Amino acid sequence: MKRKWLVSVMMMGLLTTTACSEQQPAAAPEKEVKQVVVAAVKKEQAETVSELSGTLEPLEEAVVSFEVGGQLVEMAKNEGDKVKAGDVLARLNAQDYSLQVASSDAAVQQSAANLSKVNNGAREQEIAQARLLVEKATVALQKMQDDFKRIEQLYQQKAISQSEFETAQNGLTLAQKDLQNAQQAYSLVTQGARPEDKELSRATYNQAVIAKQVAASTLAKTQLRSPINGTIIAKLTSAGNLVGSGTPVYKVGNIDTLKVVLPVPDREISVWKEGETISLDLYGQKRDGKVTKIYPATNQSTGTIGVEVQVANSAHDWFAGQVVKATKTIKGQAGVYVPVEAVISRGKDDAHVFLNAGGKAVKTKVEIGQISNFQ
Repeated sequence: MKRKWLVSVMMMGLLTTTACSEQQPAAAPEKEVKQVVVAAVKKEQAETVSELSGTLEPLEEAVVSFEVGGQLVEMAKNEGDKVKAGDVLARLNAQDYSLQVASSDAAVQQSAANLSKVNNGAREQEIAQARLLVEKATVALQKMQDDFKRIEQLYQQKAISQSEFETAQNGLTLAQKDLQNAQQAYSLVTQGARPEDKELSRATYNQAVIAKQVAASTLAKTQLRSPINGTIIAKLTSAGNLVGSGTPVYKVGNIDTLKVVLPVPDREISVWKEGETISLDLYGQKRDGKVTKIYPATNQSTGTIGVEVQVANSAHDWFAGQVVKATKTIKGQAGVYVPVEAVISRGKDDAHVFLNAGGKAVKTKVEIGQISNFQ
């Protein structure tokens, strides 16, 4: 492309020097004659084409891994397969995790039965049995009291030994304690458990339910599901391998639409706008892309600002990782542009050109503006 200067005057006929005349013999010097070319100039709109390149990427991409560890027993998808969010991609051996669920379920049933017993209280048969024990202990105490009175009289009459009297005394004490125990047991079955016992039983039950939910959630994590709609871009391991939590298994990407981040020089960023159309070229195949995002900061290493451009790829014939070229026409300042070689400058304030005025070259002072590369 030719370089031109923007100058501040309108010129219809411009003279530019192209060659010098041949020299005459020294004995008869002649005046030097320069050949010039006359060119018409006019007011123009400067335009430059910005050419940038970048690497295509999926619009959305996810590296998928298990949240729990185990042995891979199935990998259901291969590269190129389309998947939907929620589709099962792979499975782990779930035997140990299933046993944990079964154990947690048994703990829930046990704690539920205990909670029910505490809340419902004793059955009628248990209450009747406790009442009979109180009656039996009462009768036994009454008999022991009668026997003790008779033995006490005999002891006072010195008809029995002190040892026999103490034995009868101990028997009376035991009969009194048996009645007290029977009465307390009867009170427990009729009044039910204390509030703190009920609360403890309920807390134990709730804890067992939570443990079962955790075990079931862990079991569900032995199935690896796709987090997005897309295409399997890479298969990163094989069935039979042991994998840990977080080990990459698949890479899934949405390639129905691709994106490229263009490194735009910060001096040009003002002419880029979100929503505008940009031409992309891949080995001669052109498509229109749309500017969807302008990054908020300059890359300190390159002095560029990222501009994200999205392009439709319904046929999947453009691939992530390919390098595309983007072109954008940038309009410059409007004015009178002349070829660089037509401007003669011997300093900041001494720039001039020659105008064609009736066949004569007239020196004309100009003010120089910007230099541009265009035809």
